[in-house]
Amino acid sequence: MKNLIYKYLVYVIYFLGIGMTSSGIVLMPFNVIRYSIILFAGLSLFIAGSVFNEVVIDKHHMSINESIKLVIFSLTLAIGIGMISGGISHFKESPTYVSYLIPLGIIISFISFALKNNFKLTQKEKLIIFMGCIILVVILHIILAFAANNMMMNMTPGGDIFDMSH
Repeated sequence: MKNLIYKYLVYVIYFLGIGMTSSGIVLMPFNVIRYSIILFAGLSLFIAGSVFNEVVIDKHHMSINESIKLVIFSLTLAIGIGMISGGISHFKESPTYVSYLIPLGIIISFISFALKNNFKLTQKEKLIIFMGCIILVVILHIILAFAANNMMMNMTPGGDIFDMSH
């Protein structure tokens, strides 16, 4: 029963952390202080979930170096995923910003995930993945930038969340 509760708590902490991180990242241009606080809280939750998962649930006894790597990779993973999630959720509020945010989030989260989970790849596999990622994010950026440029004419500045008629 304890295992169920612990794993549930970790998932809640992860997802709350990512949700708050994504909001903080994508809405930062609209209110720097407010969304910096939300971003910091989200990152803190995600790190807490990562540490709790490794130390309490998986019972890993980590060295100081392993602990530092866990925190760094958890931060960058949360930021990358937050960039993707927040960008998707708030494309209309800041489409040009998001056209850079999502592709960059893919790169950051993918690298962080690979390093955090210690995947061992050959040089050929690394090159294939690197080229595939670059091609994917360039195409994605072009598509998002095109969409952003074409929808700017038909939208209220700031998007729906800033429309006071709700």
